[in-house]
Amino acid sequence: MRVRKVVTRRGRHIRGYFPSKKLNRMVAWESLLEKDALLLMELSPGVLSYQEQPEEISYWDGQAMCSYVPDLRVNLCSEISLLIEVKPSAELERPVVKAKYQRIAQHLQERREHFLILTEQEIRQEPLFRNLSQLLYWYNHAPENLPSAKEVAAKLKGRDHTCIQECLEIFGPGVTYSMIAKGLLVPDMSLVLTPASSVQLPVGGQHAAIYF
Repeated sequence: MRVRKVVTRRGRHIRGYFPSKKLNRMVAWESLLEKDALLLMELSPGVLSYQEQPEEISYWDGQAMCSYVPDLRVNLCSEISLLIEVKPSAELERPVVKAKYQRIAQHLQERREHFLILTEQEIRQEPLFRNLSQLLYWYNHAPENLPSAKEVAAKLKGRDHTCIQECLEIFGPGVTYSMIAKGLLVPDMSLVLTPASSVQLPVGGQHAAIYF
């Protein structure tokens, strides 16, 4: 499959590709932090789609016109579209860099664009990041016919929540962890996933989980 041509920024190079089941294509990344951010986009049930380096934006920096290419455009189930910049927190502490993104944020606000900067503090927060990293295998290798929410509820005798251990006993590990990875069962990702972890049926729609 031909990969979409990415808008590259001067002095930067594509370092690798993330295989996205959600987009059915390879997604380019330029840094390990960007690669880790893609994991959150891929496994967040509330993310419909995302695109790397989606467009070039011109803005006035107070002295001249400048160009800016966001790292991602993310489309949510809530019908909100976000432009996202992935940046190490140490870099954002530099006055010049901080001022630059303040001007960009102001320009995008004037355009009525939603803009978000993600650092390693949001992207790699634990145990969320470890949970998602472990679930990625099951996300990519899920059985073809996973149970529907109605079928899961029937197996749970009408309850909308249970624990992972009960799901393991009913469905087995492959189906259970694939359903969690796909957002068909929702645990509290801010806690380490164990067989004792509680899971519930998803609310879905505008309230679907977003992990950033």
